[in-house]
Amino acid sequence: MSHSLSWFRVTAAGAGVAIVACLAGVLGGTAAAAAPQPIPGKQVHFPEGTWSAVPQAGPDGKVRQCVMVAMRPRASRTGPIDTRLSVDISAGSGLVFAMLDDKLPGQDILDEQAEIIVDAKSFPAVAFTVAGSNSLAFHPGDAAGVLAALAKAASLTLRSGGAGIDTAPIAFDLPGDALNWLVQCGRKFHIAVDKPSDPNAPPMPAARPRSPEIAPAVATPAGPPGIEIKWKIAGWDASELRGDDGKILACMIRQHYSEPQGSGPAVKLHVIGTFLVVSRSKGLTMLLKDSNIDVPGETPVQSTFTIGGKPFSGYEAHALGSDEIGIFPEHGLALGATLGDGIEVDFNAPKVERMEFSIPAGVVPWLRACARRNDFGFEPSRSN
Repeated sequence: MSHSLSWFRVTAAGAGVAIVACLAGVLGGTAAAAAPQPIPGKQVHFPEGTWSAVPQAGPDGKVRQCVMVAMRPRASRTGPIDTRLSVDISAGSGLVFAMLDDKLPGQDILDEQAEIIVDAKSFPAVAFTVAGSNSLAFHPGDAAGVLAALAKAASLTLRSGGAGIDTAPIAFDLPGDALNWLVQCGRKFHIAVDKPSDPNAPPMPAARPRSPEIAPAVATPAGPPGIEIKWKIAGWDASELRGDDGKILACMIRQHYSEPQGSGPAVKLHVIGTFLVVSRSKGLTMLLKDSNIDVPGETPVQSTFTIGGKPFSGYEAHALGSDEIGIFPEHGLALGATLGDGIEVDFNAPKVERMEFSIPAGVVPWLRACARRNDFGFEPSRSN
């Protein structure tokens, strides 16, 4: 039922805008001229640091990404893990650092509060599950700054609270001719470092530092503290809801829109919304809003719930207000797994209304990462 995140697709078609101009000065013309020439499909080996590199092409024959890879140990709670560490410039996501090993989290993750540390300098980053493989990638918000820092880097650290990953410092050992090769490859095949070059790839979420506690937190007319602060995830509005002490108690992501209904003096605004919430007290729940319905509060709503064309049972639905219906699964983990990463949903309440909508890729992975980094999960009072 799960669909993979699409920011890092190797086989997707097309590549568009050129690499940002400031990269031309990162390494200097003399050193860059000494780097091996990037040739599609041709591997290059750098004995110093044991890195290998290759420009990888998609089905259309165009180079989709410039890949450099080396085996490196990363830290974990159970001891060192050998991981396939890569530094890539991809048409689907720009500059990324990726890890591939069998100890990475199995669920789809989208964490916009991850971190890349080059030596002692920290860069906010987005961490996300790589499509079609057991891999986790990190895209820095300041891609050009990271590339410049790599020229003299001794170590690299990748952290994602949403994925439960902290590699500790990894000996980087990236020779200058390897970094020259990467920059040349990006320029030669017109692949940007700061954003997706593929016009069919979705925009990357904005990388941001880990959210601090805010005390005292103050409620707003729109709802609990934090609801007024919104970030765009796959086109939806995401917020971290806080208690009075400023600690994050729930992660909310929603899509709502309105349209005029009727004409003349009788015109009114028709408001429709889909909300997904993970809270410390209730785990994963869903709320559907439609200003055209009128259901007494707390009334049970008889319904069927179809996700991806298959019926989903094990939930209760009841009104939360005259125009809102809450969906409460028996097991939030089961609902999260069924929603996967991009899915069509059909909620049919014959005596109320039928609501059909899409949940795009990135929404549930963001909820999962937000909950994990705040130490709660899709089940009440549990981390997952």
